[in-house]
Amino acid sequence: MQLEEIESYQGIKKFAEIGKGIMITLTLACDCFCKHCGIQIYKRKNKQPLSTTELKERIIDKMDDIGFKVLLLFGGEPTLHRDFFELVRYATKKGLYIHIDTNGHKMSDLDFVKKIKDLNPKLTFILVSLDSADPKVHDRFRGMKGSWEKAVQSIKNCVALDIPVGISTVVSKQNLKNGDYKRIIQLGKDLGVKRVRSITPIMIGRWHQQDVKLSPEEMKEFFSLLEPNFVFWEQFCDGTVPFVCSSIVRWYFFVSPYGDVQPCCYIPLSFGNVRNEELKKIVERMWASSYFKIERANINKCDCPMNDPYVRDRLMKMFKRSQGYPAEYDENIFNSE
Repeated sequence: MQLEEIESYQGIKKFAEIGKGIMITLTLACDCFCKHCGIQIYKRKNKQPLSTTELKERIIDKMDDIGFKVLLLFGGEPTLHRDFFELVRYATKKGLYIHIDTNGHKMSDLDFVKKIKDLNPKLTFILVSLDSADPKVHDRFRGMKGSWEKAVQSIKNCVALDIPVGISTVVSKQNLKNGDYKRIIQLGKDLGVKRVRSITPIMIGRWHQQDVKLSPEEMKEFFSLLEPNFVFWEQFCDGTVPFVCSSIVRWYFFVSPYGDVQPCCYIPLSFGNVRNEELKKIVERMWASSYFKIERANINKCDCPMNDPYVRDRLMKMFKRSQGYPAEYDENIFNSE
């Protein structure tokens, strides 16, 4: 399917009207210890994360240069950043929309949520991670007792303040089989969320060496549970439109906590660092790279490249030479047979 055809769908048109987005990891600090975490691989003892000033000057101030309007705040847990409210205020003054991915712990405090809304009344979305409809299962998965109650309370707070809020959950072999995924969907309806965003398992981070991918049969079952305008696979696919990877179609990219520009938070390849080059220059080089050309042409767009044997084989060659994640991109890897 060509990009022009994908963009013809109404749900995707609505997204395009809001604008494309940059995901930034405000902090790697987190009060959870999730089994599926794919971000902590970036942690470096000998590096300083981007300062608040760098985040403003090297990313937020440069978004107009590439025509992006949505700032996706990610972590770790973004609400733990010491200047979280200052960055929301600054981005709002720049005319940006804000999207927040959170475990909901801080937002279980109603005053905390009120302050976010006061700073940015046009929030695009808040997504609260929920791994199970069963509090004990969620808490065990998150490695923190009481996490489920805080996540649910944060959703209730957002609904009460009329802030668009959804559930973000990982679809696994286990919760498909035992019906927990269905119960999460029902819980979302009971709580009054706008959507349930579902993520399929990716072999990265703490799942790096585990074959957690859903089988074709499991994918078929998962797809049957999508609901128009409510249960989504990633951002857009609700059973009425095709699956779209926002990174593949260049609607989204990621900046690591240390300034590395990557196609996605789950693709640990650096195409440059905002501390050394202008953001626009790095992004243009990334999108023109052999990685994007071969990826769009040859792999199944209904799965993450990190789950694709062909892509993983080539990525591993770069990772083996690297001192850590992300690895510096080698243009020759995807050019060679």
